[in-house]
Amino acid sequence: MISIKHRFSESTLCEFDVETVKLAVETAVKDGANLRGADLYGANLRGANLYGANLRGADLYCANLRSADLDGANLDGANLD
Repeated sequence: MISIKHRFSESTLCEFDVETVKLAVETAVKDGANLRGADLYGANLRGANLYGANLRGADLYCANLRSADLDGANLDGANLD
């Protein structure tokens, strides 16, 4: 579960199921979404199909890309630290 919290009060603003987020990213990529410069810091993209995605300049720091399909993806300037 991914929780987005208020930066001052720490109250939960919304929550997302990890599998739902992964499916949304895969669907967006399949539909031609441009993730150039996206902040995917710490995202769990394990097993995601990112075939041909434009991830140029995306922040993938600490992202879990294990088993992700990055075939043909544009990773120019992406932060893969």
